Amino acid sequence: MYIAVTIDKIFGVGEKDEKRLLLNSPDVVQDRLNRMENQLATLNNAVQQQSQTIQQQALTVQQQGTIIQQQGTTIQQQSKTIQLQHTEIRQLQYAKGTGSTYIIWGRKQCPNITDTEQVYSGYAGGGYFSQSGSASEYVCLPPDPDFQRTSGNDGGRMYGAEYEGNFFGTQDEDVPCSVCRKTTSTSILMIPGKNNCYNGWNAEYHGYLGSGDHGYAAPSSYVCVDSHPEYLNAGVRNDEGKLFYSVLAKCGSLQCPPYRNNYPLTCVVCTKV
Repeated sequence: MYIAVTIDKIFGVGEKDEKRLLLNSPDVVQDRLNRMENQLATLNNAVQQQSQTIQQQALTVQQQGTIIQQQGTTIQQQSKTIQLQHTEIRQLQYAKGTGSTYIIWGRKQCPNITDTEQVYSGYAGGGYFSQSGSASEYVCLPPDPDFQRTSGNDGGRMYGAEYEGNFFGTQDEDVPCSVCRKTTSTSILMIPGKNNCYNGWNAEYHGYLGSGDHGYAAPSSYVCVDSHPEYLNAGVRNDEGKLFYSVLAKCGSLQCPPYRNNYPLTCVVCTKV
């Protein structure tokens, strides 16, 4: 049995035509099914494409998130580096306006180290070794003295200095010295008994501790004589004056160990910004 449906269409002339459509016709049903299947296939393709696009976009977002995190970490590291550099710049600017000086005993030149200037090279001197009223310290006399007066009271006296014995060099050789300025340091430290500096300090030079002889009347002081001492030309005569002897450790009140009896003591001059 077939079901007939009447469709009225109004034409321009006002006439009505009736057409009958068989809804349960196999051909019509099949045609509609085919069209619906095509539409579903098209929709499925569109959905799959959109799903792939969404997945790709999600992956891109994830990758961009990772990149952003990495960039954030890099920015933090760079910020720390910049802060450290600012601190170093401030320290260098501060140190550049200050600096500190030290004397290297036994050398005609200052160490060839960055940021070290030579103020002058001169002659080691001090009081006479056997005079009880002599000054205790060693001094580094400049090579170009300035005099104003021609006479004075013969009270204080200044003599040249000699190496005594062969520990520092040839017997009776006259001792040179140099005054040095470290432009980037604010602290100077001579450490007796060490030939290297502690952490955070920079070594300017190292050598052996020097002083006067314990049996002489004149007081003395300790200085650091370079490990490779030089001497002044034509200074080999035994004129005495201020003398440089090696300094030996003496056990008893001095803790042994770590110190060793009769061992010459080393020394190092250190600087710090």
